[in-house]
Amino acid sequence: MYGLLTLMKLGAITLLKEDVYLADLDQCKAVSEISYEDYLSEEEKVRLDLITIPVSRNRVMLRRSLTRIILSSLLGCSPNKIRFCRNSYGKPYILEPVTDVRFNLSHSGKYLILIADRNKEVGVDLETAQSFRKRKYETLEAIYSPEEFVFYQTLSMREQYQMFCRTWVMKEAVTKALTLGLTADLNKISLPIGVDLSGAILSLKYYRAVLKIQWITREDNQIAIAYWEEEL
Repeated sequence: MYGLLTLMKLGAITLLKEDVYLADLDQCKAVSEISYEDYLSEEEKVRLDLITIPVSRNRVMLRRSLTRIILSSLLGCSPNKIRFCRNSYGKPYILEPVTDVRFNLSHSGKYLILIADRNKEVGVDLETAQSFRKRKYETLEAIYSPEEFVFYQTLSMREQYQMFCRTWVMKEAVTKALTLGLTADLNKISLPIGVDLSGAILSLKYYRAVLKIQWITREDNQIAIAYWEEEL
């Protein structure tokens, strides 16, 4: 398991639900018995050496290593034997070993989240409160569908902020599961309006398939996961 069980037992990695892993980079770094850099590919080590800011270097190293550690438990191989590629929209895939495992990840601040599934595309987004404070709001009409934008304007400032955070992570997870990333038109994706979405699993129909979306709050994190259900 190359350290995954150790990290989970120590609480550095939490299993939010089946095949959805949330890692606290600071807690993972404190586990001294794991030599994270050894799990990187040679190419990743070269790129890592180009990062001169120690904090940034450590976080990049941990994110890369933890991605490999988690996936290796699903693939049954050594973490540094995994090779990755990306599609034309930048979504990562496993090139080697040959596998039906699909995955997606997101990171913000000291957190990394990874979701995996077999044969089906998945999407995930994670944002901290700090990352949302840095975002600009002048693109609201590009994010909301017309119905969502009308509803947004009826809310208090606090409710508007909450809706923005929730909508952003959910739609980003959806576009990742569609393998499009943020090249997709977010305002063409409509989410339910005026309902309590805490922990709820939503369904969006695409042709004969159903995309499931779940919004989760954890400490100061906003998280959304998206995954495909069997065809109808």
